[in-house]
Amino acid sequence: MDRSGYFRTTLSKCLFLCGVGLFTTQLHLSISSADESLGVRVPEGFEVTLYADDELAHDIYSMAVDSFGRVVVSGAGYIKILHDTDGDGRADDASLYVDGPKRGVQGMYFAGRDLICSGEGGLIRYRDRDGDDRADGPPDLFWRIKTGGEHDLHAIRKGPDGWWYVIAGNNADIDRRYIKLETTPVQDPQAGAVLRFQPDLSTGEVYADGFRNAYDFDFGAAGDVFTFDSDGERDISLPWYRPTRVFHVLPGSHAGWLTRSWKRPDWFFDMPPAVGEFGRGSPTGVECYRHSQFPEEYQGALFVLDWTYGRVFAMPLEPSGSTWSSEPIDFMSAIGQHGFAPTDAAVGPDGSLYISVGGRGTRGGVYRIRAKERSSEAGLRYLSEIPGSAAKRVEHCLQAPQPLSSWSRRIWEPLVAELPSEPFIDAALDRQRPQPERIRAIEILTEKFGGLDGDMLYSLASDPDPVIRARAVWSVGRSETASPSVRDLVWYLGDSNPQVVRAAMEALIGAGENVFDSYVDALGEQLAHPDRYVRQTAMRLLVKCRPETSRAMAAKGFAKGWSAAIPVAAAFALNNDGVHEYPIDIALQILQSTRSNELKLEAVRVLQLGLGDLVPDSPEIAPVFDGYASPQDLRSSTEQTSKIVKALEKVYPTGSPLLDRELERTMSIVSANSELLFARLLSRLTDDSDPVEDLHRLIVLSRMPVPRTSDQRLQIAKCLVNVDHKIDRLQLRQDTNWADRTLEIYTNLVQPDRQLPEAILATPGFGHPGHVQFLSQFPPQLFGETIQVFSKTIREDPDYPWNSDVLFLLSESPNKEDHELIREMYSDFALRSAVISCLSINPTEADRKYFYESLDSASEETLQECISSLGLLSPTQDPAENVELVRALRQLGDSGVERQIRDQIVELLRRNHGMNFNYAMGKDGDSQPEEIAAWTEFVAKKFPEEFASRSGTEELGLEELKDRLASIDWSSGSPLAGEKLFRGRGCIQCHGGRSALGPDLSGVAGRFSREDLFTAIAFPHLDVSPRYQTTQIATVNGKIHTGLIVYESVDGLVLRDSNNRTYRIETEDIEVRRRLSQSLMPEGLLKDLSDDDLSHLYTYLQSLGGRRTVSSNATESE
Repeated sequence: MDRSGYFRTTLSKCLFLCGVGLFTTQLHLSISSADESLGVRVPEGFEVTLYADDELAHDIYSMAVDSFGRVVVSGAGYIKILHDTDGDGRADDASLYVDGPKRGVQGMYFAGRDLICSGEGGLIRYRDRDGDDRADGPPDLFWRIKTGGEHDLHAIRKGPDGWWYVIAGNNADIDRRYIKLETTPVQDPQAGAVLRFQPDLSTGEVYADGFRNAYDFDFGAAGDVFTFDSDGERDISLPWYRPTRVFHVLPGSHAGWLTRSWKRPDWFFDMPPAVGEFGRGSPTGVECYRHSQFPEEYQGALFVLDWTYGRVFAMPLEPSGSTWSSEPIDFMSAIGQHGFAPTDAAVGPDGSLYISVGGRGTRGGVYRIRAKERSSEAGLRYLSEIPGSAAKRVEHCLQAPQPLSSWSRRIWEPLVAELPSEPFIDAALDRQRPQPERIRAIEILTEKFGGLDGDMLYSLASDPDPVIRARAVWSVGRSETASPSVRDLVWYLGDSNPQVVRAAMEALIGAGENVFDSYVDALGEQLAHPDRYVRQTAMRLLVKCRPETSRAMAAKGFAKGWSAAIPVAAAFALNNDGVHEYPIDIALQILQSTRSNELKLEAVRVLQLGLGDLVPDSPEIAPVFDGYASPQDLRSSTEQTSKIVKALEKVYPTGSPLLDRELERTMSIVSANSELLFARLLSRLTDDSDPVEDLHRLIVLSRMPVPRTSDQRLQIAKCLVNVDHKIDRLQLRQDTNWADRTLEIYTNLVQPDRQLPEAILATPGFGHPGHVQFLSQFPPQLFGETIQVFSKTIREDPDYPWNSDVLFLLSESPNKEDHELIREMYSDFALRSAVISCLSINPTEADRKYFYESLDSASEETLQECISSLGLLSPTQDPAENVELVRALRQLGDSGVERQIRDQIVELLRRNHGMNFNYAMGKDGDSQPEEIAAWTEFVAKKFPEEFASRSGTEELGLEELKDRLASIDWSSGSPLAGEKLFRGRGCIQCHGGRSALGPDLSGVAGRFSREDLFTAIAFPHLDVSPRYQTTQIATVNGKIHTGLIVYESVDGLVLRDSNNRTYRIETEDIEVRRRLSQSLMPEGLLKDLSDDDLSHLYTYLQSLGGRRTVSSNATESE
């Protein structure tokens, strides 16, 4: 989710973006204190107030607290400083710091009075030299990086080393151009990334990559980086779906996002640690609380924001091996009808946590959360009372709250500049001091004094506090980055605490290859370390070593145990492109041994790396196989693949769900031609097996070139048919990628087995709407029988879940009874345009009413189908039809497709009445108001009663709508009645299931106010996100298609329209292409609804916020 294009759109587009959440991290639910008037709840012991409302700051994208402790917010076209002039804890005024940028800024950090931020095409600085709280002029550009889009450049922070850190989404095009330092932890960045720039912003490097679209990040109290990354919402219920996750960002790590259809799972050996998982959502702000105003439980906790569900989570961090774990607290969430859509978080000098809200043109504001009965004086004194003596100034620096913030740095940095290093050295070595003060001493010495000397490092190596030891060795890596001294590091590399060992290894991440020659023993000893992330970091260092150094380290590590083979073999595979026998042999030896399943799971990952890893580099391989095929052509490696297949036959299945899943993936990679493995895998497709696991195994089976027996064919057919029924029974969510990816699986299954379609047709349960896609591989002779099966299924099921695919199928039927079924569905608003498309194939007089009644609120394509169909019918004097023609005529524009349709309507009116009124055809840009007024007057006089009745049903204006909403009794709403309206008005067509053009609306009533919701429904085209603006294509043969582009290449594109019809349009066939600012969401959805109806609908939308929770510490079987 982004805070510019993404947040700028109105809520009508939220209706396409909201997600459904399945929590995978167990939440700790505190007793809450709710404020109904503010629409939020917080834990007992806290109070929340509205610091600024929408009048001061509308639709906030991002927020910061400036160097003077003032809240600063940004939205479309503004950056404002909020002022609390009377000190009552509420902003009463706002001043413009920048009148712009048009698309707002996303990350903000103040360096004195200057603002460093992401916007206007890159990483920029606004200067305020005269101190008038307003930028002096246009910004300076430091680094040109894509900004303003949904997945571009986002947050910026100044780290504990004094360097600048920024985070960018996967569309920001972060690549090697941004690497200017040889010490860079990442050599070849992919997808979203964290970048690190020197203090003067002149040069930089890439710290970590592989994110989808993390918006914000922060440094924990112990100095580690954490971020909250997006899920792949369109892949929900597909095997590679990954939830929103809070990552501990290790330097040099890759967070697993590679393509839209492949995200590495957390259990892969080379994935960074996920501290929390939160199902579906839209991550926004991340803030580490380093103040004393909140209770100790929250000091040092991460606060992470989820825009989709309107929630803020507090994540206290506890050491867990070399990383951290957390039991998240549901800290702040929406109640009532006001809506709560958090976009950013920041801590102020008094210790208050500020949460901004906004998004998609809706209500903005800033909430202020404080702990009751706890003092804020310490933070306020920090800003206002600067001590006089040197000793007290040292204490002031060490006790600085939120020490990395702009307002805290404004105080402590000038003090440090006047002090020598000695008092900070003493403070770091003082074991009686509180840990946070000692950490700050080490960080100040690192940032301001060039680091720690050898004697100090020697002393700290024996410190009883592992966090202090870890920060000490971190300092080595930031002060001696290219060539850390072995004397300084060796004590830490042998530490008993895994966090210290990991930090020591990370201190070497920027070192040159020659440096590692001195670390053979020290690093070799740790290759078999029991901690996964220590060995993962060792793998990254081995990649940087010279081959002979790596071999010497490996020999040292192997003597410690087989777990050393994992980083050694993985590093070898990463350093050598292609297929290599060494990592394959290492992995197979472990897999065929009696070692633990955990080590075997790591070995399978090594095996995959030895085969060239995943994501095939071939347009001939469908996206569904991105996580199931190698980029290497394995046909030339038959010796290795045959050896792997034989080993898999010996070890599969193991009984470990995760290990078996990865062994199955490996079968797919090598296209295992094994009847034994095929049979074993097929036996796991049962009536009770999980449908997501079924899809995973069907993918694997589709890549195994094994001849199918008739029984196996029937079993595959049954599984394909039953997946949809299982999904329905378990009420699992589906999204727009579901149909495309499952069709790719099915197509690949048919290739070696042309009899599979016939088996599917004969399978009990066939006839579900999701089965229509199977017809793509049916031979023509089966179509008639297929239509009969669907028709029979529909007639036998009064609750049949119709969709447009079924309608289009029945339109091919020669039976009049099936066409009558199509007509009966005209009353379903969701299917109306599809019904029109079906009837327009062969229009009859019996269908005339459907065509002219649909002129009122049809899309351009449907409108064109209606007009063309009426043109094929006889002229008429029917009052209703002629009035509707004139009403449509008056609403159309004077250029492009609309002008063409307008001409066609005039031609129909001429034919019906023999009149002309001097309207000229083909005049683009000429609205011809007099001629259209003449037609209007003519029809109004000829059919006065009909004209009056049909002209009196206009929608309410915006202010009238607000007045109406304010007068409704919302307490009597029924969710069941609301669901019926939701389906009847067609909302389900675009907001649920595989055919949806956007995700579900779960949580929508929690983050948006009632007024915003109904405004978006009534006025869907007010402001549409670029992601959901439609594209209109006019082809050389006169066809018009409007919809969302789901795929594009140099030779053509794939467009999906509002009826879920997909069109492949070749580039050479495109005559005109234009981006529309309109939504696919139709107007008129509230037309003719009563006040009770609106109450029912809102109550139903409120009910869409429920989520299941699953513990993140679940066992494999769970």
